[in-house]
Amino acid sequence: MNSSIRNRLLTILFVFGLGIYALLPSIRYAMMDDESISNLSSEQKDYFESRSLKQGLDLKGGIYIVLEVDLPQLIDNLAKNKDNNFDDFLDELKIEYNNSSSDFFTVFENIADDKNLKLPRYFINYGKTKDQIITQLSLQSEDSIKRVIEIIQNRVDQFGVAEPTIQKQGNNRVIVELAGIEDSERARDLLQSTALLELMIVKDVESTNAMIRQIDSIAASSTSKNSIDEDSEINELFDSNTSSNLGFSSLLISVGGNLAISSENLGSMKEILAQDNVKQILEATNSTILTSDSSIKLINEIGEEEEFYTLYHLFNNAELTGGVIEDAQMRLSQAGVTAGQAVVEVEMNSEGSREWARITGANINNRIAIVLDRKVHMAPVIRGQIFGGGTVIEGLDSIEEAEDIAIVLRAGALPVPVTIAEERTVGASLGADSISKGTLSMAIGLLLVVLFIVLFYKLSGLIASFSVLWTLILLLGVLALLEATLTLPGIAGLILTVGMSVDANVIIFERIKEELRNGKSVRSAIDSGYERAIRTIVDANLTTGIAAAVLYQYGSGPIKGFATVLFWGIIVSMFTAIIVTRFVFDFITTRKNVEKLSI
Repeated sequence: MNSSIRNRLLTILFVFGLGIYALLPSIRYAMMDDESISNLSSEQKDYFESRSLKQGLDLKGGIYIVLEVDLPQLIDNLAKNKDNNFDDFLDELKIEYNNSSSDFFTVFENIADDKNLKLPRYFINYGKTKDQIITQLSLQSEDSIKRVIEIIQNRVDQFGVAEPTIQKQGNNRVIVELAGIEDSERARDLLQSTALLELMIVKDVESTNAMIRQIDSIAASSTSKNSIDEDSEINELFDSNTSSNLGFSSLLISVGGNLAISSENLGSMKEILAQDNVKQILEATNSTILTSDSSIKLINEIGEEEEFYTLYHLFNNAELTGGVIEDAQMRLSQAGVTAGQAVVEVEMNSEGSREWARITGANINNRIAIVLDRKVHMAPVIRGQIFGGGTVIEGLDSIEEAEDIAIVLRAGALPVPVTIAEERTVGASLGADSISKGTLSMAIGLLLVVLFIVLFYKLSGLIASFSVLWTLILLLGVLALLEATLTLPGIAGLILTVGMSVDANVIIFERIKEELRNGKSVRSAIDSGYERAIRTIVDANLTTGIAAAVLYQYGSGPIKGFATVLFWGIIVSMFTAIIVTRFVFDFITTRKNVEKLSI
């Protein structure tokens, strides 16, 4: 064996060995049953999951969610000096935008013109003319969507989803594909949660009584009912035996010193709080009313179990927000009545630590509510000044909830609310069916191709079949090394690669046959066949490669998967068709004098 043949053999063996090495974890992991996988240690499972060829949503199953960014709410957040005219404008904007297919800021401008709204009054920080303001608001919208995508990416990464697909769609939508996720409810909450953490001081009992009496007096005046005695104490005021003609207060009961409302009365409470006169009372007293995140079960007068939520009367302005959070981790409490329960330990930055020390020092013996997404998780009493910026969120229902809260606090708050516009769940059984049928189609296609080239090109066809088989093995190995995700379009790319690999061999074989017909020797015909065919092969594959690059650049998730497989399939098929098969022919013809080629 001469040095040229030996060097090429070593190169080919190295490439083949690398391909098998990259693909081996995928093969081993795929051959394991559920019991074997469950017996793996966490380190072994992480190894196999990181080294194995990943499956996409359509193969592995999972969740497909389209999130829609609430642009009207973003405009509301950016506006200053808001009044009734602006509120009317915003209400009409929401209705018109939801019923229109036009661009948001086109609708925004049209309604502003119709209402003759003076935009600089509300958006003076964004320009002095209408065009300047709309341009700047549009930039703010784009920036908000980018931040939404970044924050969701951070949350999903910490959630532990392998190869998620997160991308922008249109002007206000984000597509999220989470392969292998079965708990759709938990994933939905994680994506939608704005993660707005607020620390708010709880108002005292006297202020709460006065506020409730004012609301009840409004209800009484509008329904010609008697107002309540101003000297009523809180426990008397909200006693379950109180007559229902007290309006708002009749919806409430006293539970352990706190106010509570049944889940059935939450709708009535929201209707009362939404009244203009009640809003004015809350605004004048710098108040807001929030409920607890979790409910409690109580037995009512007739012995039935009812669900109640604790009610909190808070100062409307937050003393501190989640922007100062530096870290948040789930822990199991080690002491007190909460021992063994999941809690979230929060660490603040230097600015937050100083502010937290000031707040706790100024409010000793007052209660402070820890509010996440406008739901109160706990409201402990401040017993002393707290230095160092550390605090703990308790009252969580499960370890999963604590982990999710820690994730969203670490990743940060969404700059604007998002809603789920579309959701699809792909079952694991459907994914397994896709894999089996995709594999079957590829096997049938490969078998038919091999039969054709063997019958048509005889021994040379066997060499080409060997080349096609190794094309698939190497391509799957390359995808595993790249940590790419295989989808149904990717399987289509694999099948197309088989055809392209055979096409290259057909071109070479036909050129060799033409040279043999012209009277050349076998050795000379092989050399001339490869030399003349290579230009055609490179030209055809180069144009296909350009098409794959364009598909990857401008395509969505499934299209990108197809383009990735197609691009690397071109490179691998050219390697096996030009280098591997040429080596086999050279190896055969140099070892003995071949006078006739089986082709």
